[in-house]
Amino acid sequence: MDSLMIDFSQVYGQTRTREAASVYSTYAARQAEKGKEAPTLSFEDMLSESIKKVNTLQLSAEKKIRDLAIGDVEDISEVVLASSRADTALRLVMEVRNKFIDAYQALSRITG
Repeated sequence: MDSLMIDFSQVYGQTRTREAASVYSTYAARQAEKGKEAPTLSFEDMLSESIKKVNTLQLSAEKKIRDLAIGDVEDISEVVLASSRADTALRLVMEVRNKFIDAYQALSRITG
């Protein structure tokens, strides 16, 4: 997957989602810790970081739901918002997965 690279230097500051910005900044921070510059982000790394972010959102929503159940939450809108974010992120990852499967099946039909 090294041949498929996304260059964020062209679109940095232009329209892009907050999630992409978050994934890129997380990846760039990890590369900076290693002493490397991160001008490009491989698709594999972006996908991996996205899945980690979805997992973090899911765990955060689960914790807020537990806190609500035991009465530690003052504002229920925080719980609803966290659950909604986690659900939306999971649906997005599932759609990306479905598109990959469709593309793989299409390539299999072409080459097979």
